[in-house]
Amino acid sequence: MNSSASNLQNLDLWNEEMSWIYLPSAIVITVCFVVGFITNSTVVLVFALRLRHSRDDRYFIPFLSTVDLFGLVVNLVGIWVIRHRSVGANADSVLLCKLQWYVCSAIGCFSAFLLIGIAIQRYLKVCRPCGKQMTLRYRRLLLIVAFVISTSISIPFAWYYDLVKTTNDKFNAKGYVCKQIKSHRNGPVIYSITIASLVFVNILCLVILYSFIGRAIYQQTNMKKKRRSSAKRRNNLIKETNIDSDYPTTMREETSYQIQNDGLSEYCDWTLEKRHNNDRDLSSTENRITTNMDAKSKTKSLGRYYQQLNKRVDRFTCMFLVITAVAMVSYIPKATMLIVESLDPSFWDNLSNTERSAAELVYRLHVLHHTSNALIYGYFDTRFRKEIKNMLNSFVGK
Repeated sequence: MNSSASNLQNLDLWNEEMSWIYLPSAIVITVCFVVGFITNSTVVLVFALRLRHSRDDRYFIPFLSTVDLFGLVVNLVGIWVIRHRSVGANADSVLLCKLQWYVCSAIGCFSAFLLIGIAIQRYLKVCRPCGKQMTLRYRRLLLIVAFVISTSISIPFAWYYDLVKTTNDKFNAKGYVCKQIKSHRNGPVIYSITIASLVFVNILCLVILYSFIGRAIYQQTNMKKKRRSSAKRRNNLIKETNIDSDYPTTMREETSYQIQNDGLSEYCDWTLEKRHNNDRDLSSTENRITTNMDAKSKTKSLGRYYQQLNKRVDRFTCMFLVITAVAMVSYIPKATMLIVESLDPSFWDNLSNTERSAAELVYRLHVLHHTSNALIYGYFDTRFRKEIKNMLNSFVGK
C-alpha cells in the first residue's frame, strides 16, 4: 500500500513537470484554434450560403476548410488531455491514445491528398488549358479516393501506438505513456518511416507540379509582354503615317483591341473559337477599313473578359501555391521527428525539459497549416472577401 501510494505521489510530480513542458504547445495550439475556428467556420459558412455555385477553382476550398476544422479540434483536445495527465497510473485510456493517433494521421493524409488534387487541377488549367480538365465527376472521385486511402493507411497507427509502461528514474515512478510500442519485428519502425517518407514524396510531387506551373506562367507573362510591345509599336507606326484622318483612327482602334486580346495567355485559340462560334466574322473585319462596331465591341469585351479570367487563374494558382508552401513548412519537421523517434526510442527521454518543450512545439507545428489556409483564402480571393462583406451587411441590416 505504501509503495502504491508513493508511486501515485511520484506520478503526480512527474505529470506536473510534463504539464509545464507541454504548456508552450498548449498555448500556441489554443491561439491557433481560436483563430482557425473563426476563419474556417467563416469559409464554410460563406461557401454554403453565398458561393455554392462558384467556379471550379474554389471547389476544394470548403472541403479543405472542413478538414482544417476537424484538425484544429483534435489537436486542441489532444494537447490539453496530454497536458492534464500525460502519464497514467493504469492503461484505462488506451482507446483515447489510439484514437488520437489514428484521427490525426487520417486528417493529415486527407489534407495531403487534397493538396495533390489541387496541384493537378492547377497544372491542367495553366499548362494544359486546351486539353482534358478535371471535371466535377473526377473532382468528386478524387475526394472519395482520398478519404478511403487516408482512413485506411492510418489504421496501423492504432496498432503500433499504445499506452506503454514507462519508468522515470528522476521521480522513481512508473506509469503508462501513449507512444510507439517496441517490437522485435520492427513493424512500428518500418511503418513510421514509410509514412514519413510518403510525406516527403508528397512534397516532391507538389514541388514538381508547381515548378511546371511556375514555368508556364513565366513563359505566358513574357509572351504577353512581347505581344503588347509589338502591338504598341504597330500602333505608334500607324500614328506617324500621313494618310487621311479616318483611316488611322480605325487602325488604332483595331490595334487597341488587339492589345487586349494579346493578354489571353492561358486560353488557346481553339478555346476561343469553341466558346464563341458566333464571332467568327471578326477575323474578316480586321482586313476592312469600315468595321462593324458591334463586332468590335464584342471583341473588346471578350478581350477584357479573358484578361480578367487570366488574372483570376494566376491569382488562384498563387493562392494554392502559398497554401502548399505553408503545408510543407508545417509537416516537414513532424515527418523528420517521426523518423528520428522511430529509429531512437529514447529520443524524447534524452532531451532536457527546455529542449523537449521546444521539440514538442515543433512536432505540433502542422497546426499552422490548419490555421493559415482560411487567412490565405481571404487574402487572395477578392470574391470571397466581397461575399463576407455582403453577408455581414445582410445580418446588420436585419
